[in-house]
Amino acid sequence: MKKINIVKKNFEFSNIIKNGKKYYSNILNIYVLKNSYNYNRYGISISKKIGNAVVRNKFKRQIKDIIDKTNINFKGYDVLIISRSNLKDSKYLDIKSNILNLFNMIGDKNEKE
Repeated sequence: MKKINIVKKNFEFSNIIKNGKKYYSNILNIYVLKNSYNYNRYGISISKKIGNAVVRNKFKRQIKDIIDKTNINFKGYDVLIISRSNLKDSKYLDIKSNILNLFNMIGDKNEKE
């Protein structure tokens, strides 16, 4: 994931949460908001309840890897991925299937609009 594709600022996170559409699964919450760019930007937030910094960074690396390897069918959005407490018990394939299902839901809704 390139640095240009990352949401980092706190006010951007707040804006996406306040104004974006919400999609839920049992281990992740995803917020999506249309941006003014021609590419997607991603923000990942893992709660301290999941574990220490090593564990949180492992999950962030896994999520970034899934995003990089996935062919995403929508463009021009800010996507914020927030962990839920069930994430600490999840395997890589569980996380991947949840993200793919949520991205498919987002893509289907954007095609209708």
